[in-house]
Amino acid sequence: MGIFHEMTEVRNLAPVPLTVTFDGQAKTIPPGVTAIPGVTVMYAMNQNPVMGTQDPNNPHISGTRYLIVPVGSKYDRAPLTKEEWEAHLNRPCRMDEEALFEELYSGDPKAKMVSRGKGRSVAARSRYEQGVASEAGSGLADFANRE
Repeated sequence: MGIFHEMTEVRNLAPVPLTVTFDGQAKTIPPGVTAIPGVTVMYAMNQNPVMGTQDPNNPHISGTRYLIVPVGSKYDRAPLTKEEWEAHLNRPCRMDEEALFEELYSGDPKAKMVSRGKGRSVAARSRYEQGVASEAGSGLADFANRE
């Protein structure tokens, strides 16, 4: 990643190599400890969050966990377990979607979480997605009359 004088040791907590892009250049960070230019550390962290760990009320970089962390920092910890890695892969965004849903729809008793794809929960966008009956049918949440 160019010519930099200050290198910083970072730890890749993921079981796979991760890519970091800075100033148009990409670098692959293998699992474990490696050194990258100090100026790129915050970019590496922000580009590789642990999905589903960011607090919706604290979207700043300090409000989440990361897959690439500086060695010895407050973010440094043991590598992700197999269960944590699987949970990371199945989350749709960096924010905790359950907390975000609760914050956005806590006053609506009819609000539901609808699961789409591989365990990706999202808020239903319409009464049709919630499964409410209408002239068009019984909605997406109803499995009646399907083969």
